[in-house]
Amino acid sequence: MAVTLEGVTFGELTTIKEKYEEVGGRDERLVIVSGAIAGKSSVTQIEAALDAILDAASEADYSAELSLRPGRRLYVRRRKFQREISLGPLVGSFVLELEASDPFEVSSAETVVNWTIAASGATKAATSAGNVEARPVIAVTAVGSLVNPMISDGVNSILYEGVVENAKTLVIDSENTAVTLDGEDVTPYTQGEFPVIAPEGTTLTYTDGASSSHTANATITFRDRWW
Repeated sequence: MAVTLEGVTFGELTTIKEKYEEVGGRDERLVIVSGAIAGKSSVTQIEAALDAILDAASEADYSAELSLRPGRRLYVRRRKFQREISLGPLVGSFVLELEASDPFEVSSAETVVNWTIAASGATKAATSAGNVEARPVIAVTAVGSLVNPMISDGVNSILYEGVVENAKTLVIDSENTAVTLDGEDVTPYTQGEFPVIAPEGTTLTYTDGASSSHTANATITFRDRWW
């Protein structure tokens, strides 16, 4: 599969190098794309192709989608771009340096697991296809009232200290480490650590207070992640 960056597809005359750097105490992934533009009939066409590569990733933010492998993506920004045009053989060459502040590749497609909760202590199994833990978004819609609902992956547990009224939805977002109740941020009213989905499989457990209805409909949504 060809490497793509936003609307640009890199062909066979392209090489990719990846490495990791520590920036500000955290890891970043650096991707160096180098290649040639050949088969064009004019300098103008080569310049247009090089301009398209330059414009595919911004220097300002990590908004450009880079796909290095089938079904996976990174979000990157441009660190450096060098270009040259040779008039002897009419060929353009370039070196594009890209950096991703989040060094993990994620799957292009989301996995969605439906979960019908009928009791405190209800469980649901989920497995990530990546090689590192996935960060799920768990949406729990109350059927009746849920008092102090908590979800655990067996190691990490997040507890909402409050009531989720009938038909209201509590969203536990492990990706952004936030919890909302019908769109309102209630993270300050939670305690614990956000659950994850492991490659070897995870069993999520729902528990709540004795006065709860113990019934809800939930969805677990996540993207597989690779280091």
